[in-house]
Amino acid sequence: MHINHIDKLEHTFAYFVLSLVWLVALRTTKINKYIIVFCCFFYGIIIEVLQATTTSYRSGEILDIMANTTGILIAFIVYNSFFKKNKAI
Repeated sequence: MHINHIDKLEHTFAYFVLSLVWLVALRTTKINKYIIVFCCFFYGIIIEVLQATTTSYRSGEILDIMANTTGILIAFIVYNSFFKKNKAI
C-alpha cells in the first residue's frame, strides 16, 4: 500500500516530537517558549536549505517546511494545554 506524501506526515511527527521535547525539557528555565519554537522553525529551514544546496541526492521543499511548522504548532498547542500556568480568576 502506497500513501502519497507520507513523508510530510513524517516531517510533522518528527518536528512535533522535537519541539515538544525541547519545550518540556526547558520549561523550568528562563528560556522563553517562543524562542524554542523559533529555533525549531529555523532549524527546519536550515536543514531544507542545506539539503537543496549541499547534496545532489536530496532536495529542499517548501512543503517540508510547512509540514515541519505544522508539527511545531501542534506541539506548542499541546504544551500550552498541559503546562499552562494557574491564573487567578
